[in-house]
Amino acid sequence: MTSRAPRTGARPVRDGLTWLSYGQLSMWAWFMYAFGATVALLRDDQGTSRAAAGLHGSALALTGILAGIVASRLIERLGRGVVLRLASLGGILAVVIYTWPSAPYPVTLSAAFLAGFAGTLIVISVNAFLLSHQGSAGPASLTEANALAAVSGLVAPLAVGAGAATVLGWRAGVLVVAVGLIIVEVIRGRRTDQFGLPGAAEHAEHRAAPLPRRVYWTFALIMCFLGTEFSMVLWSADLLRERAGYGAAAAAASLATVTGGMAIGRYVGSRLAEYWEGDRVLRISVVIALIGFAVAWISTDGIVMLVGLFFTGLGIGVHWPLGVARAVHASGGMTDRASALASVYASIAIGSAPFLLGALSDAFGFHQAFLLVPVMLGAALAILLLKPDHTPVDAPASPE
Repeated sequence: MTSRAPRTGARPVRDGLTWLSYGQLSMWAWFMYAFGATVALLRDDQGTSRAAAGLHGSALALTGILAGIVASRLIERLGRGVVLRLASLGGILAVVIYTWPSAPYPVTLSAAFLAGFAGTLIVISVNAFLLSHQGSAGPASLTEANALAAVSGLVAPLAVGAGAATVLGWRAGVLVVAVGLIIVEVIRGRRTDQFGLPGAAEHAEHRAAPLPRRVYWTFALIMCFLGTEFSMVLWSADLLRERAGYGAAAAAASLATVTGGMAIGRYVGSRLAEYWEGDRVLRISVVIALIGFAVAWISTDGIVMLVGLFFTGLGIGVHWPLGVARAVHASGGMTDRASALASVYASIAIGSAPFLLGALSDAFGFHQAFLLVPVMLGAALAILLLKPDHTPVDAPASPE
């Protein structure tokens, strides 16, 4: 039987298993944000085109979809703890291959593919474990985990840059992930069964049953949320360049303001989720993101735009963790399947929304195309208002 944190209202119990989950998720976040900072550096090393280098990101997104499709079956067959260990080992191998000196293009592309698969398994399994293990405190715990992951995502590009500026090289900033995952698995030791045994992932009567229809409204909500988040992370620098005349430094500045806002938003959101129901926090967060975006979009002053981007990040910070919690709560106890499908829909949004924004930019101009962001946020707010989640926050967790 998996150990379960005692239910203490909605305050997370930060036991050893919870901290281990936080650490593993933070290592994946480190890789994701370090990866974005290394694509251009890797392109210089390999002498490839921007399009070819960009396929590393496409491989990452594609395997996110594939991993989401097979994750619940793997967890059912092997157990959540074993899947988490295999995901760590896959992540370690992927990092070593990706950072191998003079690795040719097909090899690093394969490494990105493996990293995406392993990382998505980490996200799905950690999400499901925390929501099950923490009971009514699951949403707060998951938001707290993502707050720490966002801090990790802030530090990772700095580590890559520091490595690139020294004799260590940029690869040192990525290898931190391999070291971190090794430490996670050493601490986990033989306790894999405490994260979930084979065949214990879901209620037996639910294994062949379809998810409730209400869950799919939350999947649509998650697509709006993740489409917004990655459109902001990938394109906000161009908004600063076009409207405020910023140069190359705008990329670092805009990413830091958005991700910094997300980190603070997740921390504050984790505290609010201890006292308020998830939909209330999400509605407020969407309004904050809309106001922040409006400030950034209307202004032509760089400082004002950065403030607007910060508040946009502050608002969108809680969207992913509370969106996943909402899907699980509406799933009728099918924790792992709901978490896995949430990652599938999120990967689709991550791969499509920034591309759509770019395509609209070519047709209508970048400033106008960026209005796709408030459209997605408006759709999310409409879902929250018209299709509220009436499932109790402390809905029964799956037996383990």
